[in-house]
Amino acid sequence: MAMGKKEVREQIIKFLREKKGSFFKQRTIFKRIKPKEVAYSEFKKLLRDLSKEGRIERGRKNTYRFPDVSKNVVGTITLKNKGFGFVKTDSGEEIFIGGYDILNSFDGDTVLVQKYSKQRGKLPEGKVVKILKRANRPFFGTLKRRGKRWYLIPEEPEHPVEILLVNSIEGMEEGKIAEVRDLVWDDPRDLPEGQIVKIVGDFTDPVKDIEVVKRMFNLPDKFPPRVLREVDNVKEPDIEKELAYREDLRGKDIFTIDPIDARDFDDAVSLELDKDGNYVLGVHISDVSYFVRPGMHLDREALKRGLSVYFAEAVIPMLPEKLSGELCSLRPNEDKLTYSVEMELDRQGNLLDYRIFQSVIRSKRRFTYEEVQDILDSGKGDFYEVLAKMRELSRILYEKRRTYGSIDFDIPEPVFTMDVDGIPLDIRPSIRLDSHRLIEEFMLAANKTVAEHIAVVRKKEKLPFIYRVHEKPSEESVNGLYNILRRFGLNFTKPEEFKPSDLQMILEYVEDFPFKNFVEMVSLRSMAKAKYSTRTLGHFGLAFKYYTHFTSPIRRYPDLVVHRLLKYYDREIKKDELKNIRRGLRKIAKKSSENELKALEAEREYTKIKQVRFLKDKIGVRYKGIISGVVEYGFFVEISDFLVDGFVHVRNLYDDYYVYDGQEHMIVGRRYGRKYRLGDIVDVVIKDVSVEERRVDLELAE
Repeated sequence: MAMGKKEVREQIIKFLREKKGSFFKQRTIFKRIKPKEVAYSEFKKLLRDLSKEGRIERGRKNTYRFPDVSKNVVGTITLKNKGFGFVKTDSGEEIFIGGYDILNSFDGDTVLVQKYSKQRGKLPEGKVVKILKRANRPFFGTLKRRGKRWYLIPEEPEHPVEILLVNSIEGMEEGKIAEVRDLVWDDPRDLPEGQIVKIVGDFTDPVKDIEVVKRMFNLPDKFPPRVLREVDNVKEPDIEKELAYREDLRGKDIFTIDPIDARDFDDAVSLELDKDGNYVLGVHISDVSYFVRPGMHLDREALKRGLSVYFAEAVIPMLPEKLSGELCSLRPNEDKLTYSVEMELDRQGNLLDYRIFQSVIRSKRRFTYEEVQDILDSGKGDFYEVLAKMRELSRILYEKRRTYGSIDFDIPEPVFTMDVDGIPLDIRPSIRLDSHRLIEEFMLAANKTVAEHIAVVRKKEKLPFIYRVHEKPSEESVNGLYNILRRFGLNFTKPEEFKPSDLQMILEYVEDFPFKNFVEMVSLRSMAKAKYSTRTLGHFGLAFKYYTHFTSPIRRYPDLVVHRLLKYYDREIKKDELKNIRRGLRKIAKKSSENELKALEAEREYTKIKQVRFLKDKIGVRYKGIISGVVEYGFFVEISDFLVDGFVHVRNLYDDYYVYDGQEHMIVGRRYGRKYRLGDIVDVVIKDVSVEERRVDLELAE
């Protein structure tokens, strides 16, 4: 009796199970099973399919065996936008998963991974063999129709596969943005299926882009009525009463320095010299914790939001306007409640002494970054002498950080000039001024001092706290970074232990190269994401052992919590209180990290929409760009003038048949051997632009 494909698959598994532990060549397996109705070419495909499903294990030179279950581990997969991913197990082990080995997993799924026997790097490698549990998350994308069937084109670049919709709802139209849930994807050879639950909107009206992005990422729109009622009852503090336990700094030269379009000011600075010639740096932060207290509806809403989300045209604030723009904002010539960190620093930037205390200030001036830069450049203007000393100290602090290996990323962000219709008139890279660095260094110093106050000075008390942590990059990420550098002809020797100073050396070396921004971006991608934690894991990028967020409580919830904790720890704390605080902080750290990631994704989505709108009328225009990512079906190119990514599909490379080399991050012409590699400079022409799909199609210029 002839065997069908299903029976042949089972026979392969049965044969290899009986010969457990041994690898067999595919021709040998074919001869042993003797499937009369399946050709050898089809048989080889069955072997590959079984290997992808994890039913059998593939070895070198097309050999196969029954999998060694002792190498199987369970973890959560995180997919990167260039196709590969990482699986983190409960024990903390991290396993690299190549683009070919992610099976039918989606970001956040719980998966079964089979580790490979031989590893190329120090980081374990493996492949996903089974999806154990789907992440309970929605998918957003653009609706497409083919015949009678509807599909969702997902927004996330790490999910290039379409989702087949198994139901329909009212209002479905091509180009609409929809939310899909209950993903089912059992067979990787088929399309995933999902249930459409609602229409989010569309991008037909540029003015409404923000509203659609809000709905896509479930960002809050208006504050609940009970929160607003609560805020209405918040009154101006009695300053004289507060001065009973706060220090009066109203006579000092204190001022704010912020972006020109800032609507709230939560940090102010001051600088004096003491009798020994040392710097006395004051960082004065709005005391939001005075107004927003535990148990209030306002506090629960702030935790839910986690942070303020910023777009080119608007902001979604963490706190209502009465607080963020009035009571808590350090507006000039108004008495304001603050939390101050006063640091005594010598001429080498060493911290000699510090104080952390509650205070009252009266800002003498609201500066913009541009105003401060003009004063520093011209040598005249309000508070010039103080600002010049501030620049002097900021440079000392920066150089001190450099000696410890602290990394100073200077990656430009796209800055939009918008018209009244919501379409960008211009996109330009952001410029970093000395005045920006000045405030950055002072805020870093204050955050570091507060963290060390709890973690080092008061170490014996074991006080629960929220830290800003940034773990070391994975071995695979570091290997990938050095491989990319080699393609630029930069033959850096990878150290045994990768330190911040190693990355700092790379960034300083490429400072004057045309691909500087690209190397910085690749370096940033190679690193783990910073997050909030109750553990002192250190901050790799800054090369700080202890670091926290203290300086922005109007727009970040963890900073508000840090202020509260400092107040708690100014009095005697019982052990039971510490236990409850520790438990609550873990939840706050996790929630705040999740909110931050969601806000970042929303801001990127909004930026991408506006970038595509900007290029809509530039079809046929030629630009210079750099290859920023390579996948099986083509490569991404960043148009350097506008920091916009487009895509060159392999079907538009007419001179050869191109194949993908994932190890080398390139595609290669089979006949002529021409290569397009990550980091290559290319000339491209805009071929097509789709706002609905957030897609920019490029062709290589003649």
